[in-house]
Amino acid sequence: MFLNILFVILGGSLGALSRFTIGTQMDKLFNTTFPIGILFVNLLGCFIIGLVMSAFQNKLMVNDNLKIFLIVGFLGSLTTFSTFAFDNLNLLTFKHFLYLFVNLFLTNFFGIVMVFLGIKTIKLI
Repeated sequence: MFLNILFVILGGSLGALSRFTIGTQMDKLFNTTFPIGILFVNLLGCFIIGLVMSAFQNKLMVNDNLKIFLIVGFLGSLTTFSTFAFDNLNLLTFKHFLYLFVNLFLTNFFGIVMVFLGIKTIKLI
């Protein structure tokens, strides 16, 4: 159990650092009220989890510690939806209704599409 916790901590630290770095750089690049950074990170995370889960289920025999590190730790921290909810609440609070709707739709619809594409990509390999 201690080893599992250690892998979650390590993966989570890297996922959080990645989310922060990618998200802030995207926000600086586009300089908009719309939370493009977290949208990008969430979609990227959805694609990666599609790749990883499909690979683990269909192609690769991997150690459970690697699964815990990548899925629970890294991806769980990278794609946290608490940030998603917080950004949407801010959009609602500041009456950016169009951005709120667009963010809700794009994240949910394209998140599903990206998971599907991740699964299909592994099947092609």
